[in-house]
Amino acid sequence: MSSMKTEVQPTSQPHLKGNMGFLSLFFSVVAYNAPLVVVIGAIPIMVSSGAGLGTPVSFIIAGAILAAFAVGFTRMSKIMPKPGGFYSMITAGLGREIGLGSGLVALMGYFCVYAGSFAFGGVVLGELVHGTLNGPDLPWYVWGSIFWAASAILGYLKVELSAKVLTIFLLLEVVIVVAYDFLVFVNGGAGHHGISVAPLSPTHWFDGSFALGLLFALGMYGGFEVTVLFREEVRDPSRTIPRVTYAVIALAMVVYGLSALLFINSIGLDKVIEMVTADPTGSMTQSLQAFGGNVLSDAATVMVNTSTFAVVLAAHNITARYSFNLSADGILPQKLSSVHARHGSPHISSVAISGAGLVVNLVVIFTGIEAIDFYTAMLGITSFVILGVIFVAGIAVPIYLRRHGRQHSVWSRVVFPTLSIVGLGSGLVLAGVNFPLLVGGSNVLATILMALIVGIFVLGFALAVVYRRTKPGTYARIGRQ
Repeated sequence: MSSMKTEVQPTSQPHLKGNMGFLSLFFSVVAYNAPLVVVIGAIPIMVSSGAGLGTPVSFIIAGAILAAFAVGFTRMSKIMPKPGGFYSMITAGLGREIGLGSGLVALMGYFCVYAGSFAFGGVVLGELVHGTLNGPDLPWYVWGSIFWAASAILGYLKVELSAKVLTIFLLLEVVIVVAYDFLVFVNGGAGHHGISVAPLSPTHWFDGSFALGLLFALGMYGGFEVTVLFREEVRDPSRTIPRVTYAVIALAMVVYGLSALLFINSIGLDKVIEMVTADPTGSMTQSLQAFGGNVLSDAATVMVNTSTFAVVLAAHNITARYSFNLSADGILPQKLSSVHARHGSPHISSVAISGAGLVVNLVVIFTGIEAIDFYTAMLGITSFVILGVIFVAGIAVPIYLRRHGRQHSVWSRVVFPTLSIVGLGSGLVLAGVNFPLLVGGSNVLATILMALIVGIFVLGFALAVVYRRTKPGTYARIGRQ
């Protein structure tokens, strides 16, 4: 008689419940994108350190690469109706070992942006309260705790409530961005002579670093890929998910590309590089005040806070669902895959993620790490990790479609996926080469963090190998299979 323990099999796989339509899912995903933070905070930095005057083109090229990826991605999401996001898609295409390694890395990536954004939120809210409203000058973690508590409560409840909050905040963000773009356009830019489209010309594509510009731009599209993660909480996912995926990419391409073009024009093509290099944040503040007055500038300052909270909440919900799916497969503790009877939410995973985020930030506080340095490192990890996971998914998609998607055209099965692999692979190489820059400039820190990322992938791969021999039931479920 064998002494090996019989693996206990669950009676059924847990499933989340929800009723999100197109707009709810769209706003939930775009909120993670933080369009106002990108326009106000990222675009000036991209002009100074990235592609220079060619920044608008960087956004267009990045959007085209991701749109090519989305063609096969959405086809696969239709014929493989599994929850789990990239974790399940990579598993279906490339096997359980690579799938589990990628799933753990993705969990790490989304958790990093969640935990890191408390620090940024604490800083910007503190600046608003003390600098603009003349309120008390308190440490960043006091203000950051507000972001943590609100996201913990909303993340515990049904996903539709989070979607409604994110919808309100995102609509306000869009109003600010559209108002700014409109005012710059109708006033004809800095010289009031009309908007120049010269930055779109190939003569300006390589004014700065084309490679860094593309890398930065790819990072600004983060979030479109999580549409499949909410499959169980969406009405008619086969139709809604593809539409939302394309809509998110299209919106980001138009808003970011157009805003970058108009920002450059708002200062002047001959002056913008010098100004943003000297003071990236100040140059955008000056542009906002010049075309929208103090009203638009102050409104933007307020909305950066709500935009940051939207990122925190969206990242919390995404991370909780990755935790839920890994638990449902028996990789993480089983309790994490509990579904709330009333809210249909992964409430235990939500509490666990909130607790982990609190612990990480307490470590930052007690060790005296600067808030912005911590935020920069966490965002750098996320940028590299998510780009890497998307690249691996880009390889998995055509392999899966070759086996199961013969009914689709060669364009969606081969041509567009191949183009996306080339583009995403180039971006991933650039991210690896420039990883120290992404995490704050320290080569030692970059080496440690890169070793951590690779180590987590290897851990997932090794766990799958072990489970294949010792826990065949768990192995069979990897990737929500």
